[in-house]
Amino acid sequence: MRSIGVRRALAVVAITGLAGAASTATASATPNPATAVEVAATATSTVNTETLPFRVDSSNQAAWWKPIDLVGGVTYFAFNAPAAQASQHEVHLASRTAAGVWTEGCLRASSGAACSTFADDNGHNQPSIVVDGNGSIHAFVSMHNEQWNYFRSTVSGDVTTLVDRTAQMPDLDIDITYPVTARGPDGDAWLLVRTGTDADGAREGVLYHYDLDAGHWEREKVIAAAAGYAFYPDDLQVSSDGRVHVLWEWGPFPADPARHLGSYAVYDPATGIVRGVGGTTVATPVTPSSGGSVVWRAFGSGETIGSYTPAIQSAKLALNGTSLAGIAYRFVQKDQSAYDALFARWTGSAWSSETLVDVSALGTDVATSAAIDVTRAGTSTRVYTVVTAHVCGELRSQAVVAERIDGASGWTFATVGEQRLGQQRLRAETRSTDGADVVYLTAPNAAPAVVVRAGLPRSGPIGPAVPLADIVSALRGDPGGTNVAVGATVIASSSMRADTGPELAVDGVCTDASRWISAVGDTNPSIRLTLVEPTALDEVRVRSGYSADTGTSAVLRAFQIQVHSAAGWTTVGSYTTNTQRLVRSAVGGTVVDGVRLLITDPSTSATDVARVFEIEAIAVE
Repeated sequence: MRSIGVRRALAVVAITGLAGAASTATASATPNPATAVEVAATATSTVNTETLPFRVDSSNQAAWWKPIDLVGGVTYFAFNAPAAQASQHEVHLASRTAAGVWTEGCLRASSGAACSTFADDNGHNQPSIVVDGNGSIHAFVSMHNEQWNYFRSTVSGDVTTLVDRTAQMPDLDIDITYPVTARGPDGDAWLLVRTGTDADGAREGVLYHYDLDAGHWEREKVIAAAAGYAFYPDDLQVSSDGRVHVLWEWGPFPADPARHLGSYAVYDPATGIVRGVGGTTVATPVTPSSGGSVVWRAFGSGETIGSYTPAIQSAKLALNGTSLAGIAYRFVQKDQSAYDALFARWTGSAWSSETLVDVSALGTDVATSAAIDVTRAGTSTRVYTVVTAHVCGELRSQAVVAERIDGASGWTFATVGEQRLGQQRLRAETRSTDGADVVYLTAPNAAPAVVVRAGLPRSGPIGPAVPLADIVSALRGDPGGTNVAVGATVIASSSMRADTGPELAVDGVCTDASRWISAVGDTNPSIRLTLVEPTALDEVRVRSGYSADTGTSAVLRAFQIQVHSAAGWTTVGSYTTNTQRLVRSAVGGTVVDGVRLLITDPSTSATDVARVFEIEAIAVE
């Protein structure tokens, strides 16, 4: 077994000079003074966001590994960037100094070579990084059942100098998946992966260790393995006493998106012993039936390793000193499709879980995405997740943070960053110098795709606190009011098919399967509805588009909204270059018995037709 002495007081002492190294690197450095300093309010801690000034590829779609590291005041982000070839990407690293200066570099086969490219594998191939105690940046990329792709910087803290060092890794003949990294208090680097030992009917969880004194990686230990099971790494942290905290899930061999038996164990490199949360020694490799309170989410009624529901997916851990503070994870109930967000902790004698985001209580089509994290510092615990809602054929998402201050009875919620079309993923890291959180937030479906750095100080509770139901309501963008157009009599100039008739624009259902779509060739389509009875209207809303179009080409481009009253037809809204899915036109209380759309430019898509989810006539309250 390894004997670990106190050879360095790492962390910040050995690498505080990295800010200077990054800011003087040869790549272009972009100052961002407007967001360089995180300012906290006196009563609450405000969330400060900053979009990275670099191009991001749409394949940058996962964040359950570790694409972020913090060293003193320097932030390191790794992300997939566009490549010249279709279905390929490059991997770039960016560093940000405490003064807000960004520097970017890419991974290369050797110094001076072109940027290395990798095949897209959405949801699987986001990189993981770690900076060791000497300031060397280690990057593990594009390994989904592939052999090692390992890069390391040649200059301390310099993101422009990472070159291929794959040949220096052990176990070069095995397949690697889901690399998760951590730095120890002595500056050594740690790595948890799933290895593909398919011939044995198992995929194992293996821990690797970078010895700073020796300057090389070595296989440390097979943490968990069992025939018929696949190991899914979730998280890895090293506490100040040098013990390695390992979090994982089990799935059926060889793989499955639904996982079970969430597990946690602590490895002591000095003795080679693995223990459960209560301190019981556990034989290794750990199996699903090892005992020792390793399993924090046991099988429920009727659940097996092959069950699709109930199941868990994605988990992260937080430490309170050298002990476990808790585990944030996603869980789907039996026969449901949307995952809740939960928080598990060890009470001293048993595991206990509480639900933070109950999606069934938030309305239809609400879910959490495969993004969750948890941090602990000072007197607060924070859980980060992303809440999604389907609204009129489009998926909207909002990152949120739930925080509980010690002694408080419940959790408070606040938003992190902007609402986005499509999924968002995240990873959070706590800065050792002041306990602030830095969140890596990626929106791969934005146009263009972006990565955002969010700073959340711990000078007070996160604010402003907002009820989760209000966050979801804002995500839905529902302006409220009574829609008296539902059930109206409706006719249109044309329809593409029998199942895209005009009645679908007034059925109160906002999905792709319930839209009026005009016929191809109808260059000036129109639709007219007659209300059940004349009504004083506040406004008319028109929702148009198509969920598969994350841009604006499918929305109505040029059209008029008209209402019919005793005075005849009156135009209440006229649009010539519309790009919005929801258009609202005030009516001002006029008593109306009909509404129509006169469309002169249906869309800018290749199939130039009108696509209308709903026409809503909102009554005066």
